[in-house]
Amino acid sequence: MHINSDGSSRIVRLVMPGDLFGMEALLGETYTHTAAALSNVHLCRIPKAIISSLGEESPRLHRQIVKKWGEAMTQSESWFSEINTGRIEVRLARFFLRVAKVSGDMAVAPLFKREDMGLMMDVKFETISRALASMAEQGLISNIGKLSIQIPSIKKLESFSQAGT
Repeated sequence: MHINSDGSSRIVRLVMPGDLFGMEALLGETYTHTAAALSNVHLCRIPKAIISSLGEESPRLHRQIVKKWGEAMTQSESWFSEINTGRIEVRLARFFLRVAKVSGDMAVAPLFKREDMGLMMDVKFETISRALASMAEQGLISNIGKLSIQIPSIKKLESFSQAGT
């Protein structure tokens, strides 16, 4: 989460299982972001000194970590662009496609608090609620619960997300 100079906050990245985050702290600069769990998490904290020493002690592992870091930055930029351009329904479709667990043509996607989703997409939570209702009416999503939504047809949601660009 990025804290703006006016004190407002903005979710700028979603960390998924297996992702690295916080590596920017290795650069020695003040770290300008904070992390907030939107669901239950398990994480592994690696002290800065250990990461720094990997360059000398295990160059191969160090390269792997730096590679993962680069991939995380690229994914973050792509994700941020996808969920911040276009109509809100299209942005939500892109978001759900990115986080969904697919089984055949159906899928289940996590659903965060409307306020958190609004912070990700720079809209009010009421806008998120209206967009979810609209998507449900169109048959793009169903069974909207507190923690998840169902995607009856991944192909239909993909087509919708691409047609809306």
